[in-house]
Amino acid sequence: MKTRFLNNLYPMTASCLALCLSMAGCGGGGSSNNGPGPVTAPEVSNPPGAGHFEAATFIKTISASDVAAALPKDVASGVTPLYAVDAYKITYTTTDSASRSVTASGLALIPRKSASVVSPVLAYQHATIKTDAEAPSNHATPDEPAVLFAAMGYIVSAADYVGYGSTKGMPHPYLLAAPTANSVVDFMTATSRWRQTRSIADNGQLFMTGYSEGAYATAATLRLMTQNKAALPVVTYVGAGPYDVTLTLNAMLSAVRQQNPIVGALISPGFLKNLGANDRANVRNLLLSSALGSQSDISFDPAFLDNFLNDDTAAIAAQSNVYDWTPQSAISFFHGRDDTTVPYGNTDSIFNAMSKRGAGSLIDRTDCTVKPAEHIPCVPSFLVNDIKRMGALAKGL
Repeated sequence: MKTRFLNNLYPMTASCLALCLSMAGCGGGGSSNNGPGPVTAPEVSNPPGAGHFEAATFIKTISASDVAAALPKDVASGVTPLYAVDAYKITYTTTDSASRSVTASGLALIPRKSASVVSPVLAYQHATIKTDAEAPSNHATPDEPAVLFAAMGYIVSAADYVGYGSTKGMPHPYLLAAPTANSVVDFMTATSRWRQTRSIADNGQLFMTGYSEGAYATAATLRLMTQNKAALPVVTYVGAGPYDVTLTLNAMLSAVRQQNPIVGALISPGFLKNLGANDRANVRNLLLSSALGSQSDISFDPAFLDNFLNDDTAAIAAQSNVYDWTPQSAISFFHGRDDTTVPYGNTDSIFNAMSKRGAGSLIDRTDCTVKPAEHIPCVPSFLVNDIKRMGALAKGL
């Protein structure tokens, strides 16, 4: 179970990526596993369209002791879960990468506290996962990272993203910023509306976090919220995200060329853009199937890879990159300098770009200190740092 906990926080291994490129209320609630008792629902504005709350299904209650037992040793030494958690699957309206309206899903988690304690909200964005069973709303288990954050005292919103949960079979907009951000923002809106129907208040504080693809999704979401002048988080804490997609893909291609120069030459974007569309599509499909393996049941939107293979850096910049914008709220970056899955240059790119835009003291970064500071070994350190840094600012935990 402890291994599964980490598997739900980090994405594909470095070798897999290389292979891809080579070819109750907030405080309180009932005590039974049937969920909190019924309450009188107040009138809540819930218009149709993006962010429309559709339905909530109680899943189960997870005890704090079960969450503690599921923690990896390196996390358990620095973190103590405090509360039992009520888990709900929420369905809501959002849009896919083609701007079509879809009914998506996610996981809402409510910590069981005294009714006098009002909790902060945390938006948790998951890393790359290959099977629908691992999506948050299908994985309300003690080893799910979102459950840990709720057991620490946060009301947690964890979107499945399009392509998982109730939208399984639809293309997941992998490394596509706009549809990713829309699915997260719309889920945050829908869960807020649902909580109002249950009189589950929060204390007005919002935090956001994610690792790897989850960091990417968080950055894309925060950028959208900033552009829309929405209420912003107290702090956003992200780790090892591929914010600069061009840099990430080029670094992976460089690694492949070192390992296999012949194959690296064959998949060079400069070479492939001269092939016919069908040939490029065949290469792209082979790369995706190689990365996902035979066990994946998720359809990944290949647009990010098509743009790369077509040598279309302008399209990658417009559709995928999320590193060059001006933040208006605090962001903390975490990364390991030895990371070969998501190169450290991504954190350099976003930190330097934001610094040039005048972010100043709004941004800071912390390097992973484990040796080697690789993608997976840095996960426990990220979690402990994340919980402690946000916990120092959160009220009502």
